[in-house]
Amino acid sequence: YIASDNTANATNNILTVNSGLLTEQTIWIWDQSFNSGVGRYETRNNTSGFHIAPGQAFFVSASGASSTFAINENMQSHQSTDTFLRTENTRPEINITLSNGSEISDSNIFYIDGTTTGFDNGYDSSIFGGVVNELAIYTQAVANGTGRNLGIQSLPDNDYENMVIPVGIIATNGAEITIAANATNLPAGINVYLEDKDDSSF
Repeated sequence: YIASDNTANATNNILTVNSGLLTEQTIWIWDQSFNSGVGRYETRNNTSGFHIAPGQAFFVSASGASSTFAINENMQSHQSTDTFLRTENTRPEINITLSNGSEISDSNIFYIDGTTTGFDNGYDSSIFGGVVNELAIYTQAVANGTGRNLGIQSLPDNDYENMVIPVGIIATNGAEITIAANATNLPAGINVYLEDKDDSSF
């Protein structure tokens, strides 16, 4: 396995080591099991550790720099069996989902100390743009986001009530869709509202 932990400065982090070659520190991996076998590209960055199985292809967005993409020995790990590891997640986060009845798309917002309301390379990641997205939900940076459509957005873990997060969707015109938000570990008294800017409803 290629293993990557969630420490941005680690020498075994495939995203950090190759950051000079990438337009953003993001890997997109195909997940065939999603949407009952329809599949989609999963977005991965420094917000959580991940493993890439031997032979598993993945995409990155190259900056055009002339160099070699490094997969060093210290990035590799060996797992003889798959082990279920239960971890307690205390990070405040919001998962936003979009459904058309047969398919689902989602976008994640994580609140992490040290991140900003702008684009944080390695902690904010665009949705995969290598295919036509017929159903997608994404966010854009609260401030100075350079227009990226984000599948993962990381924000400071304070001042929650003053951050309005732009949300966009891609869906078939006239199709019935459902949007939902699931928040976990937010501070007491902090509520999440979805606002429709077209009809000013919440």
